[in-house]
Amino acid sequence: MKKSFFIAVFILLLATVWVLSGVLGNKDNNAEVNEVVSSNSEPEQPQAKKEIEVRVADLEAQLMKDDVIVTGRTQASRKVNLSAEISGQIVSILVEKGGIVSKGAIIAKLGTQDRGARVSEADQLVKQRQIQYNASKDLSEKGFNSKVRLAEARAQLESARAQLKQARVNLSNINIKAPFGGVINDQMVEIGDYVSPGTNIVSLVDLNPIEISGFLTEKQLMGVSTGVESGIEFLDGQKVQGTINYIASVADEQTRTFQMEVSVANPELKIKEGLTAKIKIPLAQVEAYKISPSILSLSDKGSIGVKIVDENNVVKFMPARLLKDTPEYLWIGGLPEKIRLITVGQEFVVEGQTVNPVVEGTR
Repeated sequence: MKKSFFIAVFILLLATVWVLSGVLGNKDNNAEVNEVVSSNSEPEQPQAKKEIEVRVADLEAQLMKDDVIVTGRTQASRKVNLSAEISGQIVSILVEKGGIVSKGAIIAKLGTQDRGARVSEADQLVKQRQIQYNASKDLSEKGFNSKVRLAEARAQLESARAQLKQARVNLSNINIKAPFGGVINDQMVEIGDYVSPGTNIVSLVDLNPIEISGFLTEKQLMGVSTGVESGIEFLDGQKVQGTINYIASVADEQTRTFQMEVSVANPELKIKEGLTAKIKIPLAQVEAYKISPSILSLSDKGSIGVKIVDENNVVKFMPARLLKDTPEYLWIGGLPEKIRLITVGQEFVVEGQTVNPVVEGTR
């Protein structure tokens, strides 16, 4: 029994020694292998950081031609209602509604009544007063008349002259005359009507030149001034040229817009009042860049601008001024005469970052 026990213990010890010898041998072999690998391999080198590639375009500022478009409406340059200055009956109408008259032309006439006789009477009175004044003056020079009498005679003469002048004016006022050339737009009386001072006779409008009135916004106002030649286009396609002759100095309180007027020659009176027209006002040319809206960037402070690449391939943000905005493109200003603009990849780079620029069209 004891013999068997000792044999078993001996076998266990041998197995343990054998296992332990194998483990230790593997550790030594692994150490040798690791040593060989370490001695044969080169030390790892840190990889260089690759610069971001962006697409750029070399641009040069160009002159931007722009226009302000305003919708307006035609109106007469002058309009007046001619009224009677004396009482009387309309005895004739020489130019009726729709007729064209020149300056000073007689449009209608009132009856003379006794106005002709009053002119003759006033004329005779002036002659009488003149004789009386001359006689009084001769007597005064000879010392037979006082200065008071001479002054009275002179006053009576001047009064007679004033009465004659008024009588002649009243006689002249039977003729309703055109103060300027134009068109009879309306006629308020007919032959036989009795009128009093202030009664409207006709409405006269001056259509040459004709005015086109429109309204400018505050932004549009900045580039517009009087004396500028402007194009006018009507709904029927007719096009004419005019000149801005008026811009309001005060904005309308409700619309906050400024009224403007363009004067257009209309010698044949073809352009009527009340027509809708499109006014095209050319603005002063400025140097600018035409870009896609997607190229615009925002600075950290919220300023609008673009990102460019300088001569050292460093990204820079440049604030820009928006001059014109359309769905297809933008016009921006406030930039140098020449720039290298980032057209693709600007959203992935920041100011101060060095990039690898690829010029458009080189690939």
